[in-house]
Amino acid sequence: MKIRQINLGICILGVAMALGACLDSGGQNIRFPADPAIQAALQAQFANDPHSAAARELVRTLGGEGGELRYRVRHVLYRQGPFEARYDAVLHLGQPGARNLQQLYASMIPEAERTRLPAQDLAHYEEWLRQQAATLEKANPDQSRALRHTLEVLGPCYRDAPAGAEVVVMEGLSALLSPERKGLFAEKLPSDQAVLRCLPS
Repeated sequence: MKIRQINLGICILGVAMALGACLDSGGQNIRFPADPAIQAALQAQFANDPHSAAARELVRTLGGEGGELRYRVRHVLYRQGPFEARYDAVLHLGQPGARNLQQLYASMIPEAERTRLPAQDLAHYEEWLRQQAATLEKANPDQSRALRHTLEVLGPCYRDAPAGAEVVVMEGLSALLSPERKGLFAEKLPSDQAVLRCLPS
């Protein structure tokens, strides 16, 4: 009889330990949201944020036709109700990166100056922007540095990237995810881990 009671106790303990992996300290089930639901919430936040209009335009230019901003979820934390998602932002290229880069640089050069260039291509746009950075060096050093940095960063990121490539544009981002009737609602959180990559200064 004692042996049976001991075996039963061990069995109950084993079940409790197995269930403990999906219970919080209050004994409530925690259902972590799946990555697609998190990504959909982040995409909705970006699409509807009135302060992100310039960023959306930049994504359209650097991503090209068919390009879009995607999200790689790195970690999800339970915050006693909402969840915190830590993720990277990735730009999916709808066309070759060199073509997108050429369109961006064309938009940065005044039309009157652009039409006087020997050719309307990426190499001539880059050369004009380098010369512009040199011209601004004394009059506006901050703008000159920003322009040089943009050329140094964007070239390696996009020049040789084929259509369909995914370019990481920001790392170490965070967002708070709250349940709502339609799914999840994402709110950006400040993050001291955020790093800007493959975007203009």
